[in-house]
Amino acid sequence: MTNILHNDLVQSLQSNMLWTTSLSSLLSLRMYQINPTQMFTINKVSLQAFPQNEIHKGVPLILNCSVDISKNEHFRLNYTFSFFKDGELLFTNTVEQDSAQYTISRARFSSSGQYECSLSVEEKKKFSDPLIIKVEGSVLKTEVMEGENVLLRCELPEEKPPLFFTFYKTKQSANGVVHDRKRISKVENFVELEFPIDAGDSILNFECAVQMNLVTGSQASGRSNRTIVTVSEPFSVPKITIDPPQNITEGDKICITCSTVLLRQDQTEIILQKNKTILNSTKGRETLTYCKIVKLEDNGNYICTVEHGSVSKTSKEELVVTELFSKPMLVVNKTKWDENSIVQIQCQVNGPMPISLSLIKDNKILINSNIYTAQLRVSDSGIYMCRAEINNISKESDPVFLHIYVGVLDKFFVLQCYSKFGTLPITYSLYRGNIYIRKIVTEQNVPANFTVKATSIQESGQYRCHANNGHSLSQQSNRINVTIIAPVANITFKREPEENIEDGNGLVFFCSVASGSFPIEFHFFKENDGKSLHQVIEKKKRVVSWAKESFTSQDEGSYFCRADNQAKSFVESQKVLVKVYWPCLLLLITMGRNTHCVIMTQGVDIAFDEVKFHLQEVLRTAS
Repeated sequence: MTNILHNDLVQSLQSNMLWTTSLSSLLSLRMYQINPTQMFTINKVSLQAFPQNEIHKGVPLILNCSVDISKNEHFRLNYTFSFFKDGELLFTNTVEQDSAQYTISRARFSSSGQYECSLSVEEKKKFSDPLIIKVEGSVLKTEVMEGENVLLRCELPEEKPPLFFTFYKTKQSANGVVHDRKRISKVENFVELEFPIDAGDSILNFECAVQMNLVTGSQASGRSNRTIVTVSEPFSVPKITIDPPQNITEGDKICITCSTVLLRQDQTEIILQKNKTILNSTKGRETLTYCKIVKLEDNGNYICTVEHGSVSKTSKEELVVTELFSKPMLVVNKTKWDENSIVQIQCQVNGPMPISLSLIKDNKILINSNIYTAQLRVSDSGIYMCRAEINNISKESDPVFLHIYVGVLDKFFVLQCYSKFGTLPITYSLYRGNIYIRKIVTEQNVPANFTVKATSIQESGQYRCHANNGHSLSQQSNRINVTIIAPVANITFKREPEENIEDGNGLVFFCSVASGSFPIEFHFFKENDGKSLHQVIEKKKRVVSWAKESFTSQDEGSYFCRADNQAKSFVESQKVLVKVYWPCLLLLITMGRNTHCVIMTQGVDIAFDEVKFHLQEVLRTAS
């Protein structure tokens, strides 16, 4: 009976254990069944420090806890390792391996203390022997590179804080420049400080001193022992050369070379610049070259900079370029003109001959000459420049804006009348010819602005103003000839022929406006294509045409035109659809030994009845 109860109890325990294992597997945990016949004992738990238990500040520290365990047979166990410092739990981890680690990435003085670890398996637990960890001050590097930092530690072992520390960095040179930095410690009797190594440092002396504030007054210690640090250069001061070195004239090709010597190949960067503009740069190389065809504006200082991290070294070289010819000058006696006036524009330049000269209006070449004479029209308003060129060296004059007095029909324009001298108030009166328009009285010494709306083309003419203050004779201004222009209106767009056209045939477009002052500028467009396909400037007629000789299926689409003049109020036509069809439908009919060809030129969409008619004619002829 006892055996039966024992077996039932074991089966019940085993079934419960299996159920627990199944549920745990859903939670991604691992659990192993302990057979009553499986036995183990923990022999020893050991704690070791790597690299050792006495280390310098800032060095990584790894604590390894391992176990020596005995078993009666091979089976798996879950090991729970715990790490302690001065009796306080730091870290716990459960693993299948017989060891675990705890890592301190950067040891500090506070990391010093007594460490131990424990192992728990099932209901058994055992501790390691205590391990004393001692963290000492950082090792002072005596050889460094420019841009690195030196970690300094100043300590007054037998005194209590607060303490005031001063660190000294002295260059071992004739002038012995001294740099110092101050720190205060309210808790410890030491301070650590990182001192930067600058470019140009070679041999340095480091010292420190401490000051204490006592009830009887402050007391300072003497200077500490002196530590010598040797500094090496990661790269040399750059050298900049210009080839050719002298006698450089506009149009010559020059090359600027920037070079350095690198202690090691890394991401050191070389930069060439002029006036804060970077011209070229490279990384990881000892040489950089920049070449170009020079102009006069390339004169100046070129700076070569080599840098890596916080270290930067520079050198500079001056480039002197001799002028090949002077900047051209556009000469015109005034900038505001009446329509129909005669104007002469000249381009002047000093330099060796021959010089190619061009006069330019609104970025288009007006004439390849140094003189331009014309009777001005409204369309001549615009921006003029002079361009001179020798051996691919091109220079342009300052732009000059020529303004032709003009008003737009049904829009406002302003005429300004002003007398610099005279007792206020001043009454200004505006006239067109001898017709009085209106007056403005000014109480301040400011111009009188007459806003005029042109309601008719006939309002073109000479405008003038009179000034009167009642204390002297009325003064009359100069005359301004204002031309009133009418904007284009009522645009029409047509095509001939109007029906669909065969592939390869031509077409003529016509664009016209009902009114508008000359010259009128016409443009032809295809829908969804912003580029003008054809442009015409018409000075006498208000209609233009554009003949496109050959249309293909790719040219199908909607076309339209646009017109504008100096009023700058363009109008756009309606769109006209153009369709292209294949030229013919070819039928081959064989009757006995004869082959007959029928060509129908009515288009690809020819009606079936027409095909039937032509077919009947062929059959009748063949019989």
